[in-house]
Amino acid sequence: MAKANSKQKYGYETVYPNLEIKPRIFLLHGNKRPLRFMLPVKHSNSKPLLYFDGSMNRALRWATNQTSPFVDEQDGLATVEPIIFEDGKLMVQEYNSNLVKFLYLHPDFNQKFYEFDAERDANKQVEDLTSSLDAQVAAKDLDISDLEAIARVVMKSGVSNLTSSELRRDMIIYARNNPVEFNNLLNDENLKLRNLAVRAIEEGILILKGDQRTVVWAGEKNKTVMVAPFGENVYSALALFFKTDEGLDVMQNITNKL
Repeated sequence: MAKANSKQKYGYETVYPNLEIKPRIFLLHGNKRPLRFMLPVKHSNSKPLLYFDGSMNRALRWATNQTSPFVDEQDGLATVEPIIFEDGKLMVQEYNSNLVKFLYLHPDFNQKFYEFDAERDANKQVEDLTSSLDAQVAAKDLDISDLEAIARVVMKSGVSNLTSSELRRDMIIYARNNPVEFNNLLNDENLKLRNLAVRAIEEGILILKGDQRTVVWAGEKNKTVMVAPFGENVYSALALFFKTDEGLDVMQNITNKL
């Protein structure tokens, strides 16, 4: 293909035109640190190196004497040089912006390697720490019955055997290590109702029959409260049932007995 005329932008000028000029560091994913890792730098049938520009796949080649990363825009003899990560790291000086752009175009970018950004990583760490701190404060201040509701979801069993202090301790630790999951459960409107359903059965107010779907009143085993839909968790089904007109009366009766 003929080279574009001089008035038309092509090559590196067409990709990342507003790139900030500064030194950059690229690292291999997974904290891998081989002595030397060579990145593929040119397209071949056996090892495709392509970039989709919105309309077609274009072959890439890193050549230090060319002003374009695209093979169809390169001419003459291409001086192909290796791109080598040493000890898992590649440092690119500010004057080598074309190499930075080539790395951004590379199909392995953010797959096998990524750009290290200290400020971005610090901001992410601050967000994670803040989220963890907020979750721990919520676990510390949350009403014990609400905390119990969350604990029944994440701890599955043994919640009834914990003292209030043990429960709060364990949930503060969980909130510290899993802030996103904790906050999601904290905002789950059905969580308290599901906890009420669990407690009602644990306390013997309601009885779950052998089919694990039918819920009846204790002492009135012929009086069915609800039958959970097939395949649905019975406690989740009870939580939804409590929102119905009939379920509100059942919930009030349970609450009075707890």
